[in-house]
Amino acid sequence: MFGSLTRALVGIPDSRFGVVADAANHLSSGRGDGWSTRFTVRRKFSSSVPATALKRNEHGHVIITITGLDLAGADEIKRLEGAGYRVGDYAKSCFKSTKADDYDKNHHLVAGQVHKIALIPGKEIVRDCDRTTTALRKLGEKYGYGKPLAGHVPRIRESVSDKQMEEMGIWYIASLHEPIKNSNDCPRVLNARRGRWVNAYWDNPYNLWFDFGAFAFPVPAN
Repeated sequence: MFGSLTRALVGIPDSRFGVVADAANHLSSGRGDGWSTRFTVRRKFSSSVPATALKRNEHGHVIITITGLDLAGADEIKRLEGAGYRVGDYAKSCFKSTKADDYDKNHHLVAGQVHKIALIPGKEIVRDCDRTTTALRKLGEKYGYGKPLAGHVPRIRESVSDKQMEEMGIWYIASLHEPIKNSNDCPRVLNARRGRWVNAYWDNPYNLWFDFGAFAFPVPAN
């Protein structure tokens, strides 16, 4: 099925490809998780809408400010869904994990603590074959950014609208935190994706990412 789908997508105009990719996400897993990072169809997502209202730093990275809430993973799901966001099954599994790498012990934020988050566009690494998790983490280190946490993602989802993602020319914002194993024992990282989704994509150090996403890194306090 997916081989035929991938070949068919080559002929779809860029302006419509995102809609089809979003639908394929749901058809592929029923969870709204991960399709867009698993295929090698090369597409460039851009927007004619300038992101003039978004704050940027000296590197040209969009900077957003979030405030921590002391919420357990199960409470994050309730909060997000109560506000009309959609949480994928794999993301729910990560939020509710009780393994050593679980969300509650390692990733939830301190209530009231303010975080500035820089969004590095995936296209900063030009070649698709070079855009690995390891390379993106090293890029964050190069700019002096800190270690991402899964707990950044719910607050990013609440702070960045689908419209703003469109203005930035991206389809998702991923946090390359230390992976959390879901119920299938697969390592995954959380992300916010257009369509009001919070998902969890499969990840390892060599995982390749498309360039139509952005990657969230905390900016250390001065």
